[in-house]
Amino acid sequence: MKNQSNYVRNFRGLILALTCLITADGLLLDQASLVFAQTAGPSWTYTGNLNTARFAHTATLLLSGKVLVAGGANGGIYNSAELYDPTKGTWSVTGGLNVPRAYFTATLLPNGKVLVAGGYTSSSSSSSSTPTNTAELYDPATGAWSLTGNLNIGRQFHTATLLPNGKVLIVGGDNESSTLNTAELYDPETGAWSATGALNQVRRSHTATLLQNGKVLVAGGSDDYNDLLASMTSTELYDPNTGAWSVTGSLNTSRTFHTATLLQNGKVLVAGGWGLGSYLTGYATTVHNSAELYDPATGMWSYTGNLSRRDDHTATLLANGQVLVAGGGDFAGDNQGHGTYLNSAELYEPAIGTWSSTANLNTLRDGHTATLLSNGKVLVVGGTDGRSALSSAELYDSGASSVANPIDDAQFFVRQQYLDFLNREPDADGLTFWTNQITSCGIDTQCLEVKRINTSAAYFLSIEFQNTGYFVYRIYKSSFGNLPDSPAPIKLSEFLPDAQQVGRGVIVGQAGWETILESNKQTFASQFMQRSRFASAYPTSLSPAQFVDALFANAAVVPSTSDRAAAINEFGPTATTSDLAAGARALRRVVENSILARQEFNRAFVLMQYFGYLRRNPNDAPDSNFNGYNFWLNKLNSFNGDFAQAEMVKAFITSGEYRQRFGQ
Repeated sequence: MKNQSNYVRNFRGLILALTCLITADGLLLDQASLVFAQTAGPSWTYTGNLNTARFAHTATLLLSGKVLVAGGANGGIYNSAELYDPTKGTWSVTGGLNVPRAYFTATLLPNGKVLVAGGYTSSSSSSSSTPTNTAELYDPATGAWSLTGNLNIGRQFHTATLLPNGKVLIVGGDNESSTLNTAELYDPETGAWSATGALNQVRRSHTATLLQNGKVLVAGGSDDYNDLLASMTSTELYDPNTGAWSVTGSLNTSRTFHTATLLQNGKVLVAGGWGLGSYLTGYATTVHNSAELYDPATGMWSYTGNLSRRDDHTATLLANGQVLVAGGGDFAGDNQGHGTYLNSAELYEPAIGTWSSTANLNTLRDGHTATLLSNGKVLVVGGTDGRSALSSAELYDSGASSVANPIDDAQFFVRQQYLDFLNREPDADGLTFWTNQITSCGIDTQCLEVKRINTSAAYFLSIEFQNTGYFVYRIYKSSFGNLPDSPAPIKLSEFLPDAQQVGRGVIVGQAGWETILESNKQTFASQFMQRSRFASAYPTSLSPAQFVDALFANAAVVPSTSDRAAAINEFGPTATTSDLAAGARALRRVVENSILARQEFNRAFVLMQYFGYLRRNPNDAPDSNFNGYNFWLNKLNSFNGDFAQAEMVKAFITSGEYRQRFGQ
């Protein structure tokens, strides 16, 4: 085993409605011009030190751009947590976990909270340690942790994956007496865990990757809780729609403690890791230098270029599509952890399938974390150098950008529009098209300004957003009207998970996107009606006419006689609204009413400036009221929806608040 007693060593898919060219106006915040700096080579630089040295911890990028580091170990197991502020390069202590834990998972939920689950924990009644079944939530607004529902079984060395529907899938791991094949789902709305389909094989120290089609790919791992038996080549797919697992193509090389990265082209890159021997071979190990690609279209794995031998390293997808691997170890030979700790780093280029060396870390690291920051840099934290746990942290700068703030880089800027408005990584064709739209300006600053504004606005105006994010907005408007004392019907914490669910797997222009979108809308409308808030507002004792009239009233729409009748007629001859499927169809009739779509367009456009660019509600600090929202809405209306004349998009993307998400 890997010395577990010492905690186990560590567009073309985007079709735009640009013909609308609906406008907006600016925040009248500070106007920032493009600032160019000299190009530098790749580098690692130390940043502020942790308050507590640790490894086997987690690191989570919060919506604020700060990084939450929690738990971990260094002789003992920690319950402490810290926050890294990229704008200052400093760490500050935040609320402590209720349960100390290492080798656990942390997942950023769509509402901005962080879910941690399971892990190795200390016993309060003895010196022994055991996997825990507890889970807790971190609230960035208060800096406090609160316990939530318990897992059905304690586990460590498992994986956690945020699904498009907002639930979290926990897979495998071990309970220190056996390796597990069980999987569980966490529902943020109820705080409860429920069992889902069992894996075809037990596994721990595997990887789990959310594919673009919404399925989860689990690859490799070990089938023994002591890591003494052979590592695995088997891989499986989880389908959230059915809760079932299916076997897919096997890896060409068995591996555990490897990494898996979803590339922008939809393939999955698995790199390094180690192969475990058996009792007959004295547990001899082999650390791999091979890498493989999984193609979801064929279900097959194929070798790609080799990297240096390493396992227990980190892998980070950079904004330019390259993959950065860093640190880890080369511990081939036995099960005692003898070998070399690494400070080397490499870059994988998907376009040509090769690896190249990049700048070395300043410190040997294993069992560390790596987090891609909003400014495009990679934050590496803690770990061990083989002698002790580390408190140091480092920043990787690719040196590829020729601008002081990465948001001024065309490709970085375009990728951010996909993330902020479409809730997905860009498809390769779309990224290239929109990047070229901006770079075609050369150094013409006036052209660059216009292209950046039009490119950014295009994402709100796109068919994809109008049928996902704006669809969700109208669902809330039709169902409940505006929030109390608010000009808007929805909060950011509500909008993000629901928009992600409706947009799951949708890339407009790619084959079958209409079918996927329609299925997503049907499912979402049906599930939305079953939520307690909707069920309380619309009891099934209502008549179809009462139900439909209430929806139109909340939407503030006076429908035509034919539109009202079409919605009511979805229920057929029944006198109540107990038919869920009919109710969902009627709801969609109202939501997709053309009057409502036109009426709310400008209001939604302004709201999405806050949601997309600033990642906050309009009345959150620093505004603390709706004055800014009302100002921009009035200005946009005064220019008849012309966002260019109103300068709204310009003001948001040049505002200090937006730019500080990514740098100075």
